Amino acid sequence: MAQFQCQVPGCTSSYRRKEHLRRHEAQHRGNHLRTCSVCGRAFSRSDSLRRHIRRDHEVPGRSLARATQACRSCRMTKTRCQGGSPCTECSSKGNLCIFDGPDISDIEPALPDSEEKLWEYGGENNPINTSLENNARVDHYIHLYFAHFHQHWPILHRQTFSVPDEPPLLLQAVLMIGLWVSGSPAARQNARNLHSKLGLAISAQRDNWGRLPVEGEHDNEASGSPISRWPIATYQGILLYIIFSLLASIPIGLELNLSLTLHMSDRQILSTLIETCLRNNIFYYPNMLTRYHHVESITCMWVGVEEIKRFGLALYKVSRLCGRRGESDETDGRLLRLSDLQFPMPAKKNLWDADSNAELARLLLIYSRREDKSDEPRGTTWISQSGVLLESDEDWWN
Repeated sequence: MAQFQCQVPGCTSSYRRKEHLRRHEAQHRGNHLRTCSVCGRAFSRSDSLRRHIRRDHEVPGRSLARATQACRSCRMTKTRCQGGSPCTECSSKGNLCIFDGPDISDIEPALPDSEEKLWEYGGENNPINTSLENNARVDHYIHLYFAHFHQHWPILHRQTFSVPDEPPLLLQAVLMIGLWVSGSPAARQNARNLHSKLGLAISAQRDNWGRLPVEGEHDNEASGSPISRWPIATYQGILLYIIFSLLASIPIGLELNLSLTLHMSDRQILSTLIETCLRNNIFYYPNMLTRYHHVESITCMWVGVEEIKRFGLALYKVSRLCGRRGESDETDGRLLRLSDLQFPMPAKKNLWDADSNAELARLLLIYSRREDKSDEPRGTTWISQSGVLLESDEDWWN
């Protein structure tokens, strides 16, 4: 059957129906995007926008006209605060949006009775997601995560992070770090308590997340391949848990080689995470693209691939910070190496921080045209290529 090929340079997408091709090419141009009047998120299809409004904004009894608590900037200027993180007023003026700290005792959400609940996907029937969504105070700590922690560890995509849609483990990890960076002693103690609970749950479920998904799992996925069922959000949550273990370590422990010390149980979690990612070949660029091959939206595909890249680099950074305690991989677990990262460097900051789908689509089109003119062979810009050179003499010190 004849196919309709996308004519945008650098894009290999093709479709069986011409209307699908037109819709796809409109995303390259950033045209025909429907914007949500409540939260500003953009959608390429009107039915997607309606579904988003029905799911995320049509909550009985909730008023969207005004937030239950005004941020400092709106309160000082006596401006009506619409809420959000940041609020609409602060976002438009570029102000730092800060909400006064709430009662800390009401912030820490209880984990579900069963650890298995931590691994369920986000949704309106999820008990953790529901409790967090109804607690507007939690938005404050999620905002603190992105305002203070995200600039150092840009693992998650800020514009698409959505409380109702995120898996519970990842949501809890973000909240934990938001509590910590607030600086409040009470909030930090709550963060430690949450960290302990997450550690127990992650260890208890290690046999589940530490293996390749098999046929029949996560049937709600659009594709049936194992690659499509990589639990990337779970891996992100576990990595944030490990980073917090290092961040909140008191006193800071150092080995003789000046690497940071992890508690043995956390080191085992880190080793299992690295081994799982390597065994499943997650950091191989063609596999990243295959994972999202069924996604029509260029921006959605780009964000998904970019998150895996940034997860890989962050995992490498943590791996190097922790170093090796034993004499070999067998005694202390495998470290992640640069040569394992078989993908190009992450995109520039202005792409990662684009304010909307339309802006991201416009920038992607510009960069794709630049790359199309480059004569550099494919693969030579992969991180692994440089890693092989650096690691060939990694034992020179000894």
